[in-house]
Amino acid sequence: MAKMTQEEIRVAGRAAKEAYYEDGYWAGKKIADELQGEMIRRGNTSSDDKYTFKEATSYSWDD
Repeated sequence: MAKMTQEEIRVAGRAAKEAYYEDGYWAGKKIADELQGEMIRRGNTSSDDKYTFKEATSYSWDD
């Protein structure tokens, strides 16, 4: 599997942020956790990738 692009991370992260605003913390957290898992599977674990995740989702990266 290819790494996710920064734009793909941002788009998925916006979905998490929107879920947070529409349905609450846990709805957004679920999407953020799924995105983090996908990023790990694809090898997107650099500091830049983690920063993009945090900025896009407003959730911290769980190590």
